[in-house]
Parts: sequence; C-alpha cells; structure tokens
Amino acid sequence: MIVMMVVFSSTLLISTGLVFALIRTDAGRLWAGGHLVLSAGGLALTINAATVHLVEVGAVAVMVYLAGKLTIYCGVRVHQGLPGFTRMQGAAVVVTVAAALDALTGPHPVLQLHRVAYVALALLSLTTILVLLRSRVRHSEIGLPLVLLASAVQLCAQLYGASAAWQADNAISASPFNAANLTHDATYNAVVVLAPLVATLLGLFGFTVMALEQVIANKERGARIDGLTGLLNRAALDNAASRLIVSALRNRQAVACLVIDVDHFKQVNDRSGHRAGDAVLQAIAEALDNSRRASDVAGRYGGEEFCVLCPHTDEHQATALARRILRKVRAIPLPGPAGKFASVSIGVAQLRDDGSDSVGLWQQLFGNADRALYEAKRRGRDRYVLASTLEREEAIAAAAEMERASASDSAMASVMDADAQSDPALAADLPGDTR
Repeated sequence: MIVMMVVFSSTLLISTGLVFALIRTDAGRLWAGGHLVLSAGGLALTINAATVHLVEVGAVAVMVYLAGKLTIYCGVRVHQGLPGFTRMQGAAVVVTVAAALDALTGPHPVLQLHRVAYVALALLSLTTILVLLRSRVRHSEIGLPLVLLASAVQLCAQLYGASAAWQADNAISASPFNAANLTHDATYNAVVVLAPLVATLLGLFGFTVMALEQVIANKERGARIDGLTGLLNRAALDNAASRLIVSALRNRQAVACLVIDVDHFKQVNDRSGHRAGDAVLQAIAEALDNSRRASDVAGRYGGEEFCVLCPHTDEHQATALARRILRKVRAIPLPGPAGKFASVSIGVAQLRDDGSDSVGLWQQLFGNADRALYEAKRRGRDRYVLASTLEREEAIAAAAEMERASASDSAMASVMDADAQSDPALAADLPGDTR
C-alpha cells in the first residue's frame, strides 16, 4: 500500500507539472491530463483500500481511473491525426458505467466491479496498441516503443486480473487493493499490482518523450515550411536543391527546375486586398502540390514566386508538369468580378554541369529558369518557356545581328572604295592605303 501511495503521489505531481509544460500541444495536454486523473483515481483507490473499504468510494475511484485511461487514449488518437472522441467511445463509456452501476446493486459488488474495471482497462490497452501500431507519425523514435511496451504490460496485467476475477469465488475479493489478498497469492499481486504501476511510470515517461518529440518536430517543420502556403520556404528549398544536385551529379542523372510567377498579382492585392491575395497564393500552392510527383520538391521562393525541382527529369520531360500546372491554375477563380481566373508564367531549365560546386550550379540552374520565366512574361504570360529554346533563339538572333553588322561593314567599305576611286585625294586618307 505504501509503495502504491508513493507511486501514485509521484505520478500525480509529475503529471500536474506536465499539464502546464505540454499545454500548447493537443496530444501532450491530453496525455498529461489523463495521467493526472489516472493518478488521482489510483491514489483514491489505494487510500480507500487501506482505510475505510467503502465500495461506493472504490467505485468512484475506479471510474476516475478509467476516465484517465480514456483521456490518454484520446490523446493517442489526436497524436495520430484521428478524432479524439468518437460515438463508439461514447457508447463504450455508457456501457461501462451501466455495468459498474449494475455491479454495485448486485451480489458481491467489489468482485463484480473489478471484473468490469479489468475488462475495460484491457480493451483500452488493446485499442491503444492497435492505434499506435498503425501510426503514420514517423518522428517518434524513443517515446513510441516505450508507450507500446507500457500498453502491452498493462494489457497482460489486466487480462490476468480479469481471468483471476472470473475464477475467484464469491467469498474472496479479486481487488488488488484488498489487504487480505496481498498475503495470499504472490504471483497475483506481482502481476496485478506491480505490473500496472510499472506500466504507469513507463507510460508516463514514454508519452512525455513522444510529446517532446512532437514539439521538436513541429519547430523543425516551422523552420522549413512557409507558413502561408505549406510549401518549403526559401532556405529549405536551397538546402534541398543543393542535396539533390549533389546526388544527381554523383549518379549522372538529370534535374529540371521550374520557376513560376503569378501573373498580375499586384493587381489582385490592389483591387481586393492582401488577404484575398494570400488566398490566391494558397490556392496556387495547392495546385502546385497536387500537380507535382512525390519525388518533386516544391517551395515558395518569395512573394508570388514559386519553384519546383524535378529529379530524374530533363527539360523536355518537365514540360508535362508545366502544362499540368498551367491547366490547374487556370481553374482558380480570382476575387472580384466573376469570370476572371488566375494564371502563371513558367520558366523551365535543366541542370548543366560546368564544374562548379552544388551552390554555384543551383544558382546557375535557377538563373536560367528565371530568365526563361521573364521571357514567358514578355511573350504574353500564361505560358512556359524553355531555357534551352531561349538560348537557341538568342544565339540565332546574335548570329543574325553579326551577319547584319558584317554586311553593313562590307557595304560601307564598298561605298568608301568607290568614292576613293573617284576622288584620288580621298583615297590618300583611307586606312591601310600604301600609295
């Protein structure tokens, strides 16, 4: 009894502090609050068993203990992205309370009450394990195994206790808090009393670690994710691009880059306000996210400019993504007069290894795509332009300009030569004249 009082008192104080420490996390708040309620119920059960032995007090304490376990289970569901409390859980609570009230009014209420409690606790432990095993949260490396172990220990203890309660005769209470039982069956007391205490301490520690891991993961995510659009921010995009380029060079793979800018975005802000502009950016970011492949990296580079990096993709293959983005964005209605829709201009470029480091290659790749983007703007917007096509066009234009300049120089030289032949005095001033 003394050991149980010490343990429950300790967990009560620890969970009280954790409620304030984890109050900003939904799952952590439920876990800490659940352990607080659970510890209060366990302490009340222990004190009642050691002093007055009132069945009614024991029944209330059992219900409080079960409420704490249910709150912890709701925290597990919230942590996994599931609804915290469902109709099925509500129905289970109603059935448990009804069974407990029926046990109190029937013969041998203590034995019947603990049968109900053991079954309810076993079901809660089992469902907790099943939810955790289907976990989609991958940032818990220490806390999750501890909680699984604690739940497994709790489940085994409650199954053993339920079995013993059903096999017990009506003259002997199956309560682990009955002082008479503590001297009769050492195995029973070790499993049903000590195992849940160990599981409670282990679970409290495991849930605390899981909550702290979630806080750390959220902070890391906040440092990498753009708060408005949910895409990578500029710093995270730069880091991802450098790693991707290093991998592409090592494996001799292609990498394409799309730089995307929202057309006439300033007009949206000026006409409808910045909140409306933010809504448009969020819709376009969602369109980008839904258009890209799982291996592509999308980020908001700044303002109304976005970027998508496509590994294992050359420039021409990336045009398929550019067309999907254009099509999805054209379906986004703009605020204000009906019938107006959003559009974007896109520049597409492919990585070219010129011997620079990953940072230099990333700057070059982005710069080429950015130049193609501005060419798309110049050509009327709502389109994409390939950097390689732009370079070829610029090379052709430069060659034509050189030809025109050469032809102009030749024509001028011919005119000057004709003038010199007709005017001997002028011929003496011509460059290269040797006469």
